[in-house]
Amino acid sequence: MTEPETGELTKPGPNAEVVTTRVNVAFPFSQIRVEQPSEDLAALADVVRDLADALRDVAPSSNADELAKRAQQLTARLR
Repeated sequence: MTEPETGELTKPGPNAEVVTTRVNVAFPFSQIRVEQPSEDLAALADVVRDLADALRDVAPSSNADELAKRAQQLTARLR
């Protein structure tokens, strides 16, 4: 304990209660692994890209162009 006037440390008396709090943090994993995307995910991205291109051809608009661009970027990242 610290005396408020002097700032000196003193021992608590024999009948004093000392409250301590301890927190243990445990992570549910022992290691972090980064894996490459699966072939199925890359194939799905190809399908999405093809659908976005088809939509752009059928109903051209700025939204369809943006969607096709995003699908192409996604496919490029997964390959």
